Amino acid sequence: MKKIILLIIGITCSLLLFAQQYTIQGKVEDKKLNKTTVYLYKYSDLLSSVEDFKKENFTVIDSTTIQNNQFRFQNKLPKDHPVLCLLYVPAMQFPFQVALETGTIEVEILKGGSNVPYYSTLKGTSINNDLDIYLLKTIREITKLTNEIEGNSDAQKFQEILEILTKISNELKTNASTLVNKYIEFNPLGEQLLLTFFPLLDKEDIDLLKPKLSKETLKKLDKKEKDMKDQLQNFPSPF
Repeated sequence: MKKIILLIIGITCSLLLFAQQYTIQGKVEDKKLNKTTVYLYKYSDLLSSVEDFKKENFTVIDSTTIQNNQFRFQNKLPKDHPVLCLLYVPAMQFPFQVALETGTIEVEILKGGSNVPYYSTLKGTSINNDLDIYLLKTIREITKLTNEIEGNSDAQKFQEILEILTKISNELKTNASTLVNKYIEFNPLGEQLLLTFFPLLDKEDIDLLKPKLSKETLKKLDKKEKDMKDQLQNFPSPF
């Protein structure tokens, strides 16, 4: 009887430990990325170009190496989760958001084109499925069109692509609003999404969100809004 009880306790502890872990299982299409380091960074709402990104003092959460076109992270979830982090492969033009949550998160890095060399897909857990549907899918479409524009001298085709880009940009605003509103009460995820995408939100949308925010988040949002206004005022006029 004692052995059975100990066995049950052992199984329960193992299940609890597994429930507090995240796994990121990655695949890459390009063999050239083998032996490349993949980084998980503590999240910042400043998504920079490669040059600016490398200059920032981002905190590394974990790193691993791509081998046989695959990579893997497995670690204990942070105390406060779900939480965004940035996944970054130096060959990519930009880092991208991944939500750390219980379960297996599947990442795929695919070949892009001459202008944007790689793009990514996310799936496997509920929040990451939403990040892919509402964010990365749009980025993939923009990536494809950006690569099509590169070196295209056909004026009519160029105009068609610009019109599609405008439509996709409008969709991105709608998708950003959907993401923020859906997860605003999930901390710290909701705050991270808000502070990242608030420039895309309408004033009415932000006003409806404010009653749901903590005093600390409101202060951060006010500062972000003020900083953005200052940047716009200091932006040189083209005239």
